[in-house]
Amino acid sequence: MAQPNLSALGRALIIVNPAAQSGAAAAAADRLQRFLTLYCHRDTFEVARTERPRHAIELAAAAGAYDTVLALGGDGVVHEVANGLMRIERGSRPTLGVVPVGSGNDFARTLGLTDVANVRGTDFSALFSCHPTPIDLMRIDWESGAADPRPDAVAAGTPVRRGTTYAVETFSMGLDAAIGLGTHDLRKITGLTGAALYTASGMRAFGRDYRCFDSFVSFDGKRAEHLRTITFAVQNGPTYGSGFRICPDANPADGLLDVCYAQGPAPRAIALPVFLSAKNGGHVGNRRIHMQRVRSASFTFAEAGYPIQVDGERLEATRLVIEVVPAALTVLKPMGAGR
Repeated sequence: MAQPNLSALGRALIIVNPAAQSGAAAAAADRLQRFLTLYCHRDTFEVARTERPRHAIELAAAAGAYDTVLALGGDGVVHEVANGLMRIERGSRPTLGVVPVGSGNDFARTLGLTDVANVRGTDFSALFSCHPTPIDLMRIDWESGAADPRPDAVAAGTPVRRGTTYAVETFSMGLDAAIGLGTHDLRKITGLTGAALYTASGMRAFGRDYRCFDSFVSFDGKRAEHLRTITFAVQNGPTYGSGFRICPDANPADGLLDVCYAQGPAPRAIALPVFLSAKNGGHVGNRRIHMQRVRSASFTFAEAGYPIQVDGERLEATRLVIEVVPAALTVLKPMGAGR
């Protein structure tokens, strides 16, 4: 088995979400800093703790002097760190490393990293038997406020907000997004984590919130189609929702995005088993499931307020364009891990 090559980290910044794992992640970051300092025999590892939402973006954007930025937490902090790194010029952009201690850890799963089940442990060496690998990102240019669903229309007098965000793993719209977003409150109420949390949120979403979502969708600049979908995902990696294999063959380094959507309408009794079968990729081949690979996708939603999530974070939009950015980031990936 290859030995960890931690010397390649250079000067590193550890960005931690101190609330992850019910607060245990903050102490884990301190232990990781001590471990790296002792292992590499040099004091070039610093810790920065997030204090508010989006703070990790600011911390990572200011990290141009570092060789490596380590995101310690779940998919949320990884998402923010990646967005911050994308504000740094490509030639000066640090390498991204992931220490997965969140509840979902889907991007870490894509890289071949295992969860740190016991964040109170002290042996982090297995996480850093890694080598630098370029991966793609999804660039999402969004706007909100336009009420007319026609792709070429602009609603008169409606204030429009615009922005750009990047996704390392997933974008989804519809019930699958409602499920992901629903885990935030459900985690506080039930204390569930991982796949159990996402399954419980899914069962709730298939209750009174069950519906179709109308949108106009264009793939790779082709003419927009009017689609009625129950779920709609665009993936950079295979999974979301703590391991649901929504796009089992997605490869974050192939220059393409994987699309999966469930065509509606369909009764709950039919849709629910299809959703549950996605845990192991069993939905692939179902006649209501459509899958393809694209370089870009544009959406105009028939209504405002659709549930939309990007790496588990809520996005409010009435229109958006998703494009692949090939080899956008260099990440630390375990030697011998799959693609």
